[in-house]
Amino acid sequence: MIKEIFEAIKEFTVRFVSSRLFALGLIFSILFMVLGFRLFDLQIVNGEKYLADYQNRTLAEITSNGTRGNIYDRDGKLLAYNELQYNITITDNGAYDTSVDGINSRNRMLMRLAQIIEKHGYDIDGQYKIKLDDSGEFYFTTNSEDDRKRLISNIRGRNIEDLSEKDFNLTARQAFEVSKSRYRFDNMWDEKKNPIVLSDKLALDMINIFYTMRLTAYQRYQTTTIVKNVSEECTAEILEAKGELKGVDIDNVSVRKYNYAPYMSHIVGYTGQVQAEQLEELKKTDDSYELNDIVGVWGIEKSMESELKGKKGYRQMYLNSVGSILEVVSETDAAAGNDVYTTISANDQIAIYHLLEQELAGLLASKITEQDLNDDNAVIEQSEITIPVKDAYYQLINNNILDSAHFSSAEEGTAERRIAEAFEANKKTKLAAIQEELLHPTTSGLKELPQDMQAYIVYIYDYLGKKENGIIDTTDQKYRESEAYAAWKDDTITLKDFILSGIDEAWLDTSKLELSDEYYDSDNIYTLFVQMLIDQLNNNPDFDKVLYKYAIANQIIPGYVLLMALFEQGVLEEDPEAYAQLSAGDEHYAYTFLISKIRKIEITPAQLALDPCNGSVVVTDVDTGKVRALVTYPSFDNNRITDPAYLKKCNNDLSLPLLNGATQTQLAPGSTFKPLTSVAALEEGVLTLNTVIDCTGVYEEVTPNIRCWIYPQSHGRENVVDGIKNSCNFFFAAVGHLLSTDETGNYNQAIGLERIHKYASLFGLDSLSGVEIDEAMPRISDYDPERSAMGQGNHAYNVVQLSKYITAVANKGTVFDLSVIDKVTTSDGSIVKNIEPVVVRELNFSDLTWNAVHKGLREMITEGVAKRVFLGQDIPIAGKTGTAQEREDRGNHAVFVSFAPYGDPEITVTVNIPYGYSSGNAANLANTVYNYCYGKDSLDAILSRDASGVSALNVVD
Repeated sequence: MIKEIFEAIKEFTVRFVSSRLFALGLIFSILFMVLGFRLFDLQIVNGEKYLADYQNRTLAEITSNGTRGNIYDRDGKLLAYNELQYNITITDNGAYDTSVDGINSRNRMLMRLAQIIEKHGYDIDGQYKIKLDDSGEFYFTTNSEDDRKRLISNIRGRNIEDLSEKDFNLTARQAFEVSKSRYRFDNMWDEKKNPIVLSDKLALDMINIFYTMRLTAYQRYQTTTIVKNVSEECTAEILEAKGELKGVDIDNVSVRKYNYAPYMSHIVGYTGQVQAEQLEELKKTDDSYELNDIVGVWGIEKSMESELKGKKGYRQMYLNSVGSILEVVSETDAAAGNDVYTTISANDQIAIYHLLEQELAGLLASKITEQDLNDDNAVIEQSEITIPVKDAYYQLINNNILDSAHFSSAEEGTAERRIAEAFEANKKTKLAAIQEELLHPTTSGLKELPQDMQAYIVYIYDYLGKKENGIIDTTDQKYRESEAYAAWKDDTITLKDFILSGIDEAWLDTSKLELSDEYYDSDNIYTLFVQMLIDQLNNNPDFDKVLYKYAIANQIIPGYVLLMALFEQGVLEEDPEAYAQLSAGDEHYAYTFLISKIRKIEITPAQLALDPCNGSVVVTDVDTGKVRALVTYPSFDNNRITDPAYLKKCNNDLSLPLLNGATQTQLAPGSTFKPLTSVAALEEGVLTLNTVIDCTGVYEEVTPNIRCWIYPQSHGRENVVDGIKNSCNFFFAAVGHLLSTDETGNYNQAIGLERIHKYASLFGLDSLSGVEIDEAMPRISDYDPERSAMGQGNHAYNVVQLSKYITAVANKGTVFDLSVIDKVTTSDGSIVKNIEPVVVRELNFSDLTWNAVHKGLREMITEGVAKRVFLGQDIPIAGKTGTAQEREDRGNHAVFVSFAPYGDPEITVTVNIPYGYSSGNAANLANTVYNYCYGKDSLDAILSRDASGVSALNVVD
């Protein structure tokens, strides 16, 4: 039995071992044994080592920005808010090693990314401040020399202090080539090892991306934004290519948007990416700022940065070597910023902005004439200066209303083609004439040349001295002390002899000629130099504008053709009838057409950038110092200011839209200073209410004599009220003299200037106005007390500073710091703080003083020099005109300060129109502002009308 069982087992064993099942079982058993041993090694023998290697823990901190607070107007209208947009970001996630192949893979990824971005028409939002112009030339976009040096030091990868001056002498093209080589973009190949050659544009975009990442030390897991606000199509393509674009992603972020542009732009301001030079200053108050942060750059956005910015969120976590999250250590949520409410109404801004534009347009239209300036124009009154229509035609080119580059494009219209042909023929003729004049001068001095040739020669001289051209170093002592330089200033040397002297004396750099080693004498060098200059002028858009000026002045390019081009380029809406009439060539019709378009504000004062093209109005609450309106014309669109093309356009605009005229334009106050002088004289006791001064027309106590504006007539006997009412220069020159006389009767200018300074300071004219936006410092005159007392001398104030002063006059002595901020709240509306009026000081002057000054200001409106402006006005306004002369060849500055109602002042209105010809024009604008503020005019009515009812008003003061 046992034997049988044994035989059966034996037979089964033989069959099993010889079967395929046994072989498979054996194999699996061995595999399980190997796996078991491996698991034992991983988990028991070397478990801790392998776990540490796997984790290779990196502590990373990811930040998230808090939502920026909103900005509202006085009525609760939303001015600044946040909107969701898609940004392209890039992060160093360690996907690329530093081997040659790794770097090439990284660069191919950057190339692919840049190609997608270019395909969709976006610019890199980076910190590499070099760009390409339309002609393919590189140029720096740095803001200063220090900024350029900082850029070059970063490009070279060295500290500024370790570089010599020679190291900084890189052109934009050379700096680009250094970057291209350093990042190995000049040595790339594809999968088949074929070399890749990049275009300048593509290479520049790649450099911009990589350079911006390097500024944050190429931190792992630190996100860098490279393009903002991309389309859904671009977003989709980026996401589809994420497999090959390692580290690239789409980020959904809140971006700043603005309502009521351009009306509120100078007040609200705008945000932008923090610049390297700003970062250190910001970190002094908050060390959480980083280089890629968005901060307030201008206006309330800047001044209220700490309230608006919110608090960052932080997430600390451990990541493994492939970027996976192992553990979240700590997490703090981001917090929204506070909301800011202004004291200003958007509707008031809109209304007053259009009133200001209408005043400027009407004034400009009344000044443009068909006649050329005559020889006597230089001696006429500034208020009577006119503008030849040819100057207006030239501004269509000069201020880039017309795109001159489009004249010769494939799609140009009939007028454009005619302009291009006339210009090119004229340019060829003029360049030949310039070359001949340079080689064989026809005169011994500049002034003997025809006017256009004078302009061309002066342009060449200026071109030689421009730093970016590097031909003459105008700071070189050798050049400044040369006889040629002195002779040029005296107009006793030709440009040829001037340049030859520079060649001989080696203060003119001829290295750009790239001469060979063979010998060249001065004459040969000069001939080559002239050819180089002609070649440069032939391809110089700035010089083209000089050629346009004289081509238009000499009717080589007629004005009516330029007006036709406005239709062809879409500047004006289509009007076949007007276009046909212009094409008939009637210059008088062209003139009337232009004036009509200006009065209809279809061509704006800002576009023409002629005198006047800008102005400012400030309306202030008398009892609080709160600013109700702060208007500057022209303005800009703060939604577009981060667009480089738009920013460049604004910077090139001759009407200066980026300048806040209300806070930054410093001008003499003219006769608006006379009420302050009256207060000083009455309070110092050098004048009483009964003091009478006899105006004879010419004040002869000082040399040179001071003529009253009424000369050769005279005002006769006047007291202080009469002096203000008549704005008598004689009277206030005498008051300035009295202020300079001590108790013993001795005249001392220092005493007068000290007293003027004292009272100007008391009224706040020695400091900023208090408004929470950028502002230029004022200057109190420090010479000539007689003229300083009249508002001349070297006084310099802006509109908000004059508004601060007249507000204190209106309320009889309370000097406020002006403010444009009403309150700060949390995002849910809870009050964080109310901005209360800040009283700087109380001026406890005599009621007799205040009453006399108020009476003089009221009588100036009802009986005095401004009576004609305010005829029919039933709002009891008190005010003072001011006319300030800066240049004899341009109109006077027009200033007006005022308050109303006279018996119980509520608001002040302060106006400034640079080169506005006469203070009557500023007063006229103030009159319309009062009509609006007191309900006699409406926003709808203002928006519905043009400048047809506005013309120049001459007030002599």
